[in-house]
Amino acid sequence: MFTAGCAPKGSTTPSQTAMQLYAMLDALGVRGVPDEDALRALRPFLTDSLADALAHADAERRVAVQEAPDDKPPFADGDPFSSLFEGRTEARPDTVVMRGDTALVVMAFSNKTQRPAVNWRDTIVVTPFNGRLVVADIRYGAGWEFGFTGRLLEVLYSVP
Repeated sequence: MFTAGCAPKGSTTPSQTAMQLYAMLDALGVRGVPDEDALRALRPFLTDSLADALAHADAERRVAVQEAPDDKPPFADGDPFSSLFEGRTEARPDTVVMRGDTALVVMAFSNKTQRPAVNWRDTIVVTPFNGRLVVADIRYGAGWEFGFTGRLLEVLYSVP
């Protein structure tokens, strides 16, 4: 599906790492949590703990489909990689704050398909791992009623 050339390069900046993740999500057409094939392609962009949490959520989705095939399973759609369920149509790095080796990349997102357009900021937590920068978590920044709140890792483990 994707070659090693799609893996993040060791010399990328935290902002480039965040943008590479979103480019890969778009290229894969990920809606909801990634399935096993998509997660395999995304692994080079993620810490082990985030990849494990995504795998856990995918397993919960598969179990829910088996147990109640007529019901909508958790994590089946929506965009858990941003605050807005409908996802983003635009993304750009805004600022980067360093906390030791960890970078907090504040991303400016918008969804122009919504009326009116929705704009918000989420923070992508980027950390070094095995000589490259990877995404460790996402801190949701939107404050609307039905948006994701907290952190991606919390959302992924919210279904028992």
